[in-house]
Amino acid sequence: MEVDEQIEIKEDDSASSSSVKDPAIKQGKQPICVIILGMAGSGKSSLCTKLVEYLFGKNRPPYVINCDPACLRVDYPCNIDIRDSIHYKNVMEKYRLGPNGSIITSLNLFVTRFDQVLDLIDKRKESYE
Repeated sequence: MEVDEQIEIKEDDSASSSSVKDPAIKQGKQPICVIILGMAGSGKSSLCTKLVEYLFGKNRPPYVINCDPACLRVDYPCNIDIRDSIHYKNVMEKYRLGPNGSIITSLNLFVTRFDQVLDLIDKRKESYE
């Protein structure tokens, strides 16, 4: 499979505030990472929406990454969204895949550039818990 060299992972600076000043961050405390997985219709998006709302309400904006290339909309701000760099429908057409194959291939393409995601996260680590 050819990897499209045009893939570039982008960060949305407007997704959250970098003004959080917590002493735990200054002391080198590791941030909490939450990964939400589940079957279609299981409530992943609802949980993410409520979790993001809660954290913003506590003045602890999270760094959010959306890794679902086929979702139609996200009801919470994302710092990194796979849909900004991988177009699921284009992958489906280019590789003549069905929806599930296109999702898996899109994720595989995204992973080939995950070093860019890690670089973006590393640049922001002082601003988040």
